[in-house]
Amino acid sequence: MLLELHIENLAVIPRADLELSPGLNVITGETGAGKTILAHAISLLLGARADTGLIRPGAAAASVEAVFTVPPGCFADLEETLDVPADEYLVVRRQLSRDGRSRAFAGGHTVTLSVLGQLTGRLLEFSAQHEQRRLMMASHQLDILDSFAGPAHLVLRDEYRLAFARRAELLERLEEMSLDTTERSREAELLRFQLAEIEAAGLAPGEDGQLEQERRRLAHARELEEAAGELAACLGAGENTEAGPMDAIAAATARLEASAGIDRELDAIAGRLQASFYELQEAGRAARDFAGCVQSDPARLAEVEERLDLIGQLMRKYGDSVEAVLAYAADAAGRLERLVVTESDRSAIMAELAEVEREALDLALKLRRARLGAAAGLEAAAGAHLQELAFSDCGFTIMLSGARGEAADGPLEPGMLTGSGADGVEFYVRLNQGMPTAALRETASGGELSRIMLAIKSAVSAAGEVATLVFDEIDAGIGGETGGAVGAKLKGLAGRAQIICITHLPQIACFAGAHFSVTKEVARGKTVTSVACLEEEEITGELCRMMGSSSADDDARAHARSLLERGRMLT
Repeated sequence: MLLELHIENLAVIPRADLELSPGLNVITGETGAGKTILAHAISLLLGARADTGLIRPGAAAASVEAVFTVPPGCFADLEETLDVPADEYLVVRRQLSRDGRSRAFAGGHTVTLSVLGQLTGRLLEFSAQHEQRRLMMASHQLDILDSFAGPAHLVLRDEYRLAFARRAELLERLEEMSLDTTERSREAELLRFQLAEIEAAGLAPGEDGQLEQERRRLAHARELEEAAGELAACLGAGENTEAGPMDAIAAATARLEASAGIDRELDAIAGRLQASFYELQEAGRAARDFAGCVQSDPARLAEVEERLDLIGQLMRKYGDSVEAVLAYAADAAGRLERLVVTESDRSAIMAELAEVEREALDLALKLRRARLGAAAGLEAAAGAHLQELAFSDCGFTIMLSGARGEAADGPLEPGMLTGSGADGVEFYVRLNQGMPTAALRETASGGELSRIMLAIKSAVSAAGEVATLVFDEIDAGIGGETGGAVGAKLKGLAGRAQIICITHLPQIACFAGAHFSVTKEVARGKTVTSVACLEEEEITGELCRMMGSSSADDDARAHARSLLERGRMLT
């Protein structure tokens, strides 16, 4: 369950602190007040990508923090691979910085966005308008059916996916082996030539850079020798012993030493001069030594240029650096090893493929049987919920077929397998009396999709383990008594899971156990949005506003109170 949500400097919200209740929490406010920002905040906690445009103007960073209660064993399967705290509570945090960086934290540890999403995704499920669009996708419908089938079924699906992935690897390996013998021999011969060419060169990482530096020195040896010799002579370290600048500096240093101790400022100057004198002496000696080492060597220069030319030829063929050429050689060696196979290798892979295919087919058949059973249960549960959502004469049907279109009751063959099993799923609905049953993706309007999604979520939540459901725009395209039916369904759903609903309908808001209001005002030339948990009288006034009336209107207040009484009578 989501206990607390803290937002700082996100868009127009300087700070918001929400303490949420276990049941139905509703969030209301004028259009444009900032309700969508709360939805953004929850998306950030689920690992959604974001940009600096979400940071409040004038702020260096924005952050969203949440405190969850963690059901026992919720992360048991992740504890070995992730640093998941085994506490009763989990604190997660997402921070956005002006420099574009995004950081995520869980349980006091820095985590990746992927890990953040894995953790929060087990505690919270977010449904917005995009979820309605996903509801019409066959792949998402299959995921819904699998979720309804329960945790054991999801484990079985993971086992199948591992087997399917291994099967794909083996098929690829066999495809490589089944290349025409002449073609495989030709490719192997080319790889041997390339490996021999690279190995004969005896390359060493970083060698090209070192050789290039040596080439430059050899090519300009006389110029470098003369420059270093002149510098050494100027600094008194060369063969020329005539008076020079170093003698003048030495004399000045001696003069200042005679005045040492009289004035601290002059002493500091003398210290700097003496240090510089020593540095110049060292530089002179280094220049003298360098001049002695640099020698013109045309033979060595020719060797270096020849070596660089060889390396350049290899780099033009195999990579843009010595390291890339060596990496190419490693890949080529692996490819050559795969090409040079014996008949026993082929037989071993064929045997493993047969075993893996048997396992995958067995698991796919178990998945199909489980899905058929789950489909009947989801049809009944979702259909019942739809009846309660003002679809008085509706029908909800789940059709299973082979993933490639064949009948779902026929025998399974390897060619029928896909990444999700051997099954395709399509949701069908009949929403009005006398109308034919048709595919959901072809028939439902926006308001109908909202209710269908709620009915399915209600059915799946009873079988699932997600403790918090967030709904944004669940009331799109509905109103009146239908809105009341949706509110009653949300309150009923809140008996099994914590619900957070962003809504503009008073018929939904009246069922809330906790009511939060989002308001916007302009302060000091800046738009500021705040969020407050409403008390009894404030809730009545907010319902009046949502109905388009003033809280001073007696009739509106009476209507608001009747809505609240209706919401509280429902258990």
